[in-house]
Parts: sequence; C-alpha cells; structure tokens
Amino acid sequence: MSEPNKTWRSFARLCTIFRPDEQLAFVVPRGTQKDDQGNNVEDKDGHVIFTEPELVWKERVQAWREKFALCVIMLVANLGFLGFGGLIAILGCTPPKEETDLQWYAWEGVTASMEQIRSQDNPCKALNMTMVAIMLTIVAILGIQCLCSLIYLLRFGRTICKAKRGDQYQDAKVIVTIPCYNEGTEELTKTINSVRDESYPNEKKLLLFIADGNKTGANSDKAPNYATTPVILSHLLGYDKSDHDPVYNCDSTGYETADNGEKTPIGNRAKIYYGTTEEGLNFMVIEKCGRAFNADDVGNRGKRDSQILLLQLLNRVMHNHTLDKHRTDYRDLNELEIAIEGALRGMDFPLTSNNMSDQVKYLMAVDADTRLSKDSITQMVYSMETKPKTLALCGETKVDNKDDSWVTKMQVFEYYTNHGLKKAFESVFGTVTCLPGCFTMYRLFDARDASASQPPVTLFACDYVYDRYARNDAVIETLHDKNLYKLGEDRMLTTLLIQKWNMNLKYVPEAHCYTIVPDEFMVLLSQRRRWINSTFHNMLYLLSVNLGGICCFSMKFILVLDMIGTLILPSSLLYLGMILYDSIMDHNSVSTYTLLVLGFSVFVQIIGPLLRLKIKYLWYAFVFYLIGVPVFYFVLPLYSFWNLDDFSWGTTRVTTENANTNEAIAADALDEEQGSGGAAGTSSTDASEEDKAEKSDEASFADDDRATNFAEALEEHFLKKLMLEKERASGSFIASKHNEVDRLVAADVDEEQGQGSCKAEELDHSGIAEDGADADAEKTHQSNVDQREMLTVGANIKGARSIFQVAKLKSPTKPK
Repeated sequence: MSEPNKTWRSFARLCTIFRPDEQLAFVVPRGTQKDDQGNNVEDKDGHVIFTEPELVWKERVQAWREKFALCVIMLVANLGFLGFGGLIAILGCTPPKEETDLQWYAWEGVTASMEQIRSQDNPCKALNMTMVAIMLTIVAILGIQCLCSLIYLLRFGRTICKAKRGDQYQDAKVIVTIPCYNEGTEELTKTINSVRDESYPNEKKLLLFIADGNKTGANSDKAPNYATTPVILSHLLGYDKSDHDPVYNCDSTGYETADNGEKTPIGNRAKIYYGTTEEGLNFMVIEKCGRAFNADDVGNRGKRDSQILLLQLLNRVMHNHTLDKHRTDYRDLNELEIAIEGALRGMDFPLTSNNMSDQVKYLMAVDADTRLSKDSITQMVYSMETKPKTLALCGETKVDNKDDSWVTKMQVFEYYTNHGLKKAFESVFGTVTCLPGCFTMYRLFDARDASASQPPVTLFACDYVYDRYARNDAVIETLHDKNLYKLGEDRMLTTLLIQKWNMNLKYVPEAHCYTIVPDEFMVLLSQRRRWINSTFHNMLYLLSVNLGGICCFSMKFILVLDMIGTLILPSSLLYLGMILYDSIMDHNSVSTYTLLVLGFSVFVQIIGPLLRLKIKYLWYAFVFYLIGVPVFYFVLPLYSFWNLDDFSWGTTRVTTENANTNEAIAADALDEEQGSGGAAGTSSTDASEEDKAEKSDEASFADDDRATNFAEALEEHFLKKLMLEKERASGSFIASKHNEVDRLVAADVDEEQGQGSCKAEELDHSGIAEDGADADAEKTHQSNVDQREMLTVGANIKGARSIFQVAKLKSPTKPK
C-alpha cells in the first residue's frame, strides 16, 4: 500500500477515535446466520455463526471509516464557511440599514459599501474584506467562463462545406463502441438509427456493441423488453443466435471471493457476431456470457470491463505491430481477441496496417441510450483531422426527454451550463477534465512523426494508460480507488490520458447528442451519488497531475476551487437563503457586492440561451433555480457524501430475472414487431422463394468468409510469433531461447480450441503448415524443430476451425 493511502487510513481511524472494528458492528453489521424466528444462530461454544467472511466485513468497516472521515471534513468546511462568511459577517458585523442608506444597483452603492466596511472595527473589516475578495474571485471566474462560452457561440454556425467534406475529411475509419447492459428495444433502436443516419459514410464507420452479460431491463412492461439485450440486438441488426454458437475465452476485471474472504481474479467468455445491414452499416456484437462451469455467471463484469476488453486488444495488437527481431516482448492474444481482430480485418477495419490510411484511426464511445445528431461524427472527425494535436474530444450532450417529469425539467438547464460554460472554459485552455463516456472520440495513434523506420505512436491504448486503467477489481482496496475505478471510470480514463500525453482534450459544441436522463427522483439520486462521489475523488487525484499554468493562473487553481465548492455546497445554499431572507424581511442591509455577484452569476448562465434565441431554455432555467438548486446544492451532496461507501449502480440499472422464462415470448414478440413493420424493421416473410434461396446462399457465403477470417487471424497470430522467435534465434539470441518457444507452443496446444489432438494433415488447407515450415527451414538449420512447431500451429488452426460454427445471418433487417 502506498504511503498516501496509509496516511489517509490512519487519519480515518483517528476520526473514529481509534475504535476497534468490533465496536463498529452496530453501524456496519456483519452478516449472520438466522433461524426461523430471525434470531442469530450460535455454535456449540456460544459464538454467533457469521455468513460474511471476516476479511470482507473488515473491508466494509474500513470503507465506513474513510467515509466518516470525509463527512467530518465536509461538516467542518460547511460550518467554517457559515461561521466565517455568514453568521459573523451578516449578523455580527453589519450595522443596521438605517445607519447607512445604500443606493442599490448603482456604483454609488458599491462605494458606500466600501466606506461602510472601512468604518467597521478591525475584525469585522477583515471578515468583510475577505468576503469581497472571494466574491471578486467568483466574478472573475464566471466572467472568464462566460467569455469562453461566447468564443464557441461565435463559431456556433460552423459548417463543413462540401469542398472540405471530401475524401480528406471523410476517409478516416471510425469504430463507434457502445457498451450496453439492460437497454430495451426503444433505446437500442434509437441509437442504431442515429448512427446509421449520421452523415459520415457508412462504409467508414463500424458499430461495435459490447453486451455486458445476458440481462433483462426492468424498466418497461412491453413484451419485447422482457428479452435480454443480446436477443434484442440480434433482431434489430438481423442475425441469428443460439446456445451452440462458438464461445471464446477472454480476460476480465472480475473476481470471486472464497469462504475466507480472499479474492481471486476470474476470466470470462464471450461470443461475437458481425456483418453488414442492408443500408451498408457495419456492425459487431460482443456478447459476454460468463464461465462455462458456473451457471449463475451470466458474464456481467461492469462498464469498465467492457472498455478494458477493447483497450487490451488495441494495446496488444498495436504493440505487436511495432515489434522487430530486437524485441522479445511479443504479447499473446486471447481467443476472443484473435476472433475480433480477424473479424475486423475481414470487414476491412484492421486495427493495424502497413498502410496507416487503411487502419482504424478513431474510436468513439457512445452510450446505448444516446441519440446522435445528423453530423456529430462528421464534426468530430473534422476537428480531429484539422487539429492533429487533439488527443480526444467530446460534444454537447442534451436532454432527450426534457418534459417527462419535473425531475427531467430541472436537469435540462444544468446539462447546458455544464457543457456551455464549464467544458467550454476547460477546452479553451486545452484540458477538458471529464470526457463523458456517452459521447467522446479518441485518437488511437499519432502518425505525425511516423516513417518507414519509426512506427506511429500508440496514444489511447498505450502501456501507461492500459497498465493503470486495467486493474482487476480484486486489487482495488481503498474507498478512494473504488470511487475512481468503479463509479468514475470515464473520468479516470480521461485523467490518465491527461497525465501521460501533452496533447489537447477539446470540446466541440457543433457535435450534439441526446441522452435519456432519470425521470424519477430515486433514480436521479442514485445516478448523482455516483457522479458526485467519483468527481470529488477524481479532483483529489488530479491535484497530483500537472495541468499547466502558474499559481492562480492555472487549471489546478480552478480545480481546488471546484473541490472546495463541492464540499460547501449545502452551506452555500443556506448562505444564499440568509441573504434572500435578509433582503426580503429588511432586517439588515445586504452588501451591494453580494447582490452584484448573485445577479452576475445568473446573467452569465442565461446569456447563452438568449444569444442562441432559445427562449424555452429560460423556462428550464426558472425550473432549475426554483427546484433544481435546492436538490443539486443541498439534497444530493449530503446524500452522496453519506453514501460514499456505496459502490453499486443502485436503481439506475434495474434488471429482472425473467430472461429465461420469457425468452421465447420475447422472441415471438420481436418477430411479430418485425412482421408488422415495428421497431425491429421490415420482415422477409413476404419474400419470394427465390429471394429466400438467394439470401440463404449469401448467408452461407458470409459464414464461410467469417470462418476463413478467424482461421487466417489465428494462423497469422501463431506464425508471426514463431517467425519473430526464429529471427531472434538466428541472430544474437542463444539457442536456449527455443526452450521458451517450446513452452509457449505447448501452452497454446493445451488451449481448449486445439486440445492438442488435431493433426496437420486434417487441415482443409494443410499447405499452410507445409509452406510455413519450408519458409522457416530456409532461415534456420533446425528442420526438425521447424516441422514440430509448424505441426503444432496447424493443430491450433484446425481446432479453431472445428469449433467455429458461425451462427447463420438472416437477411439484414432495417431498424425503424
């Protein structure tokens, strides 16, 4: 454990007065065995029988200690702010109004306020001068944010003319990755349609869904939504799936807990489906399905695991592409990664290529309930292409269900200010501190200095980012780390990119997306608990990152103010209430500075909608100030900090267990929708027999191509590894290196696909192994070793072909 973590844990024990864990059982109860009457069951020695391992319970107790310590800090900060800036300054140091007749809302009023302060006693003078300094700082920051917002407003009408929208700016290949969990037909259809209808060419973009297990959403009473998300995707995209489809082993961030509380990392398995819709939209679906020997494991590992699945693939493939005979750190791909890479190559979306214009250049992250605007991808790619020093960028996220309830209404203006002011301000200085996972584009490599001898620099999936982000959940111990990695994965990924690369993270307001926000208060409470807690801990982490600037003229200074502001949100609302009460009831005079700051803070937030002529946003601003301010500034911070040790997603992602019992009903309902021209698209039931036969032939050809793609990828993987080892052995490497080759090959033979029993002569294309052996024999004199190694490669390829029974594609259906 690092020294900062040890210090923090010691401080947490201090805040709980060093009480032993056993004395905290009343606030963190340990799970016990109960009898029929609900009483604790005891053993023969009279000891209570616990069902929760001691290590797990002690971990929860430590999390509670850390939460309590942060709550103490928050309490002290709020009481200090109220005492210093509120009660003493207003009630104790301000003379009655009749003694000083202020001319409000005029410059004379400001002058009179300063005279009033100078005439006070020294303690009150110091307090009021400090409050004036704080107010001026707030005004300065708000003014700069307003100017930054106006900079983007001035170019808000930016369009990419047809002359510029040629091959130069629409030739880059983009993978749009969408992690999903329990989304239903409506959300997925909306997302698929928006990506398909986006102006960027379909042949240059690929839709990649990562289904995080077989889960069924519990947010709808419609029959189609009783199906799991993978089933819904199969109907929307038009492919068949069954229990007999091939399954590939892969890594994961999951773990299992033993009876004694020890955590052991576990793997996962997944299926892949890919193809092209009739509109020409390329797609791939990766469906996590859990371990074979555990029926209760449906494959769910979390959103971060879905991100790491792709991040690890990119890291290994791009690393291996840069290897030469002087490098010994070849990184093996797991079964799923080999299958994905082969499928991407078969669809002409290679992750690496000798011709950099052929490989995927950008990775875009979109949530499964997000709708893209007509030219969002185009705008993002244009910004990337014209500004090569941009590492990543995000667009403006708007509320899609604005008028569903009072809960959604009060979020509309808050979303606007978070993007139009905060992200615009950060973008002007080149560092957006949070790139939201619902709408962000990343640059995969930097080719500015690339040449024949110098490969492009891996950016998004570099070792620094991958090694720190791909931590297994079993080794994430502290409350701080759990909030960073389990609740704030998007912020943590952004922070690592900032920490590693001296490149820009920008905001592009011309690119829009629309997301579904919580329409119930309890769901909003659960969502904002995760956001507030992860944001606060991420700001703590960012204090150790170089963000540029000097002292007060730096992003770190703004960061400190944001962090303090997050802590004192409840007391700041109470302070605002005291000011309004004092003004209305006319008990004491209120400083003109205070009134000017309040008026200016409202002005800078509504100037944007006024300049855009979005008059309706003024109504949402009214709802925000009337209802949203008490909720966002008082209720949510207090609830979030008191639940700092809650790392669940709460009611945001509710599922049902009807997946198995309603699977057939759901499939029939989805088929019925297709037949009636519903959300799943058009049906092929009225097609002629000749059309059906033609489509069946096309599907068979597609199956052959998919099997060939996977086999070729597997073959290339093993051959490349052996060729590298051969080149090293023929050079300065010692002969004993072949023992390492034998070990690697033997391990590969023992894989599930090969089973070590297939022979090279059983291959449909056995010439691959023979030609490969002949080519290697020309480079080395160890012909016997060559023959044995190449036979082993053939065995692996044959094993892969034998289990690769690809699910046959139906005729692609058009989502509604």
